Amino acid sequence: MHDAVVVGGGPAGCFFGKLLAERGFNVAILEEHAEIGRPMCCAGIVGAGDIERFGIKSDALVLDKLRRAVVHPPSGEPVEIGRGRTEAVVIDRGEFDRKLAEEAIRAGAELFLRTRCIGVTLEKDGASVDAKSEGKRVKLRAKLVVGADGPTSVVGRRTGLLKSPTEAIKCAQAEIVADIAPGTAEIYLGSGVAPGFFAWAVPAGDACRVGLGTTEGNVREKLLRLLKSRLVSGKVKSRNMIHFTAGIIPESGRRRICGERVLLVGDAAGQVKPLTGGGIYLGLSCAQLAADVATRALEHGPEGRILKEYEDAVKERFGKEFELGTVMRRIFRRMSDKDLDVILKLLSKPDIKELVIKHADFDKHAELLSILIKKGPGLLAKFGARKLAEYLRRMFKSYTRPIPRAKA
Repeated sequence: MHDAVVVGGGPAGCFFGKLLAERGFNVAILEEHAEIGRPMCCAGIVGAGDIERFGIKSDALVLDKLRRAVVHPPSGEPVEIGRGRTEAVVIDRGEFDRKLAEEAIRAGAELFLRTRCIGVTLEKDGASVDAKSEGKRVKLRAKLVVGADGPTSVVGRRTGLLKSPTEAIKCAQAEIVADIAPGTAEIYLGSGVAPGFFAWAVPAGDACRVGLGTTEGNVREKLLRLLKSRLVSGKVKSRNMIHFTAGIIPESGRRRICGERVLLVGDAAGQVKPLTGGGIYLGLSCAQLAADVATRALEHGPEGRILKEYEDAVKERFGKEFELGTVMRRIFRRMSDKDLDVILKLLSKPDIKELVIKHADFDKHAELLSILIKKGPGLLAKFGARKLAEYLRRMFKSYTRPIPRAKA
């Protein structure tokens, strides 16, 4: 019997497996694909210095260092935001995933490729994971099962943690040859481009990653339309795609993430930033919290009482990020293109730009969001956008009520 079976060989799953194996536990990691890091639908952007916080050397993984963002409103002139310093890095996501998998194996974890989980049964003295590996049925028993298997987590559904479909953002991304300025992230807003979310273009070494998320329509068609649009077409050097992927971004921070002998981490747990959908920093951070709780549970008996400490730890550390981000996400989705134009135009005003620059942090949004909720409507009114200020004031009042959490 294994101490833990981790379903999913992405960053959160491999990092959890590595931490637990380093502590002497017997860990198996199951990955349904033939290769770690493929397929991958992710811009691969991480806050500067955040990877090193987890003991991962990033120098060889960095494809570009982002110093500014150029935000394109639905109409009008683009707005540049930056502080003259590196805010985030674009990494080789496939190599990053493989590096974490290698570290997990070196620590003593077993990695099973081409092994797809098809069921989980929780038992009195452990759990059974049913899987298919190259057409053959296999069964693994463990004291603890960890679901790191993405937004539609089989582990979550089979153990009752995910009981109904949740809101998700459809996303697609293409790697192409394009002329995007080094150090610059291009962001595109508007219902004509990416309704309900946004589109992006970032430099990634010799290639460029262009993608978008949407809550409406066919995401692939919208991406192809973006590549042909005046916003991007002039920068594209070749219509040939180096790589194309599609996926979904889960609803953020509102899932049940632990039960009797089971934990969820990463996208399976909805551990993504509500505003941007980024999940690398949050996924690794929460995997670290999960590993600490799992260690205590395996040493003293994996009762639900001990595993519940994981949910408490995530809420204590990231609860405000999830809740305030969700408030702003809801407000953003209800804004018209005209509202977005007005807000982005006001970003050029010194008072507002200074506020954003002073409190912005790439991976931690709660401080800036708290300030915007308090001061945003007043600043908008000061610069003549009284109608929008009153609208936002009503929205803030409505949405700052406690957000219902998933029932245990």
